Parts: sequence; structure tokens; C-alpha cells
Amino acid sequence: MSSRYLAGAALAAALAVSACATSEDIVPVPYTVSQAARVPGAESINVSVAGADARTENRARIGVQINGYGMDMAAIRATEEVSDIVRNAIAAELSQRGYSVGDSGARVNASVETFFNDFSTGMWAGKSTANVAMTVTVTGRSGAEVYSRRVTGSAERTVQIANGGNAATTLSQALSQAVGTLMADPAFTAALAR
Repeated sequence: MSSRYLAGAALAAALAVSACATSEDIVPVPYTVSQAARVPGAESINVSVAGADARTENRARIGVQINGYGMDMAAIRATEEVSDIVRNAIAAELSQRGYSVGDSGARVNASVETFFNDFSTGMWAGKSTANVAMTVTVTGRSGAEVYSRRVTGSAERTVQIANGGNAATTLSQALSQAVGTLMADPAFTAALAR
């Protein structure tokens, strides 16, 4: 009797997991602002931030749920546009450092080329692997481009469930890495003051 009960429970659990993987998951992608110090003189520098979605693949989603066999199932989508997620992250980091973020001054534009999470299966647990890539340009007050750089970020986590929440968390970590690389570039901060 107990072996039948266990087999039934295992079958019910497997069906429940499969059913979840067939429903589209729409999730927010959180971003945690770093605890960076204020940049001396940044309060007198006006900056505007814009984002653009330049993805050529996976434009309609940020990941795909998989079943226990590693097969692609339902899409994972973000509640916001990817360009807005990236723009807001950069704007938050600039504000943290003391820059006056608004509609005037140097214009930072982030053109997002990759923003995607892949799941894979393993013996005891799966993996969530996220990649973010963008080209960031700065146009000075004169209207001339004074900075351009492609920055990337990646993150990998062990997960038990291939769902939207896990994809969003891993993407957030990859985005933090990419934005951190940008903020640590002295040429970027110099371009903001031009």
C-alpha cells in the first residue's frame, strides 16, 4: 500500500511540475543598486539615460521553462520591456553616485543585444545561466558621441525549478555584472562630464 501511495505521489508531483512548465511565466526582473560611493562633483553633472532593444534573437522572451528531460516548454517574459529594465538599472547606479539624472545633459544610450536565461538539467539539480550584453554610448552636450563600449555580464546558479522567478534572479545578477563593468570604466565617467 505504501509503495503505491509513493508511486502515486511521485506521479502527481511530476504532472504538477510539467503543468507549470506549460504555462507562460511573466515575471519582474529585480535590480539591486550597488552601495557605490558618491563621485565628487557628480551633482553638477546632468545625465539622461535611454535604452533600446537591439536583440536579434529571443526578442519576445527572456527565457524558456524546461521539463525534467530538458525540453523547451513555455516562454518566460518580463513584466517590463528589457530596454526599460536596463535603462532603469543604469539610471539608478548613476543616481547612487550622485549624478543628476533627468532629461538634459550627456545622453547615455544602452542598446541591449542579449538578455536571456537558459536552463539545463543535471543529476540532482539544474542550472540557470544568464547572459546580458549591451553597447553603451555617451553623447556629449555638443551632440557628438564621446564614448562607446560593449559590456557583458553572465551569471550561473544551481536551481531546482526552471521557472520565471529563477530566470529573473539569474538575469538580475548578470545585469549587475554588466552595469558594474560600465560604472567601473573611468572613460565612461569622464565622458559624462564632457
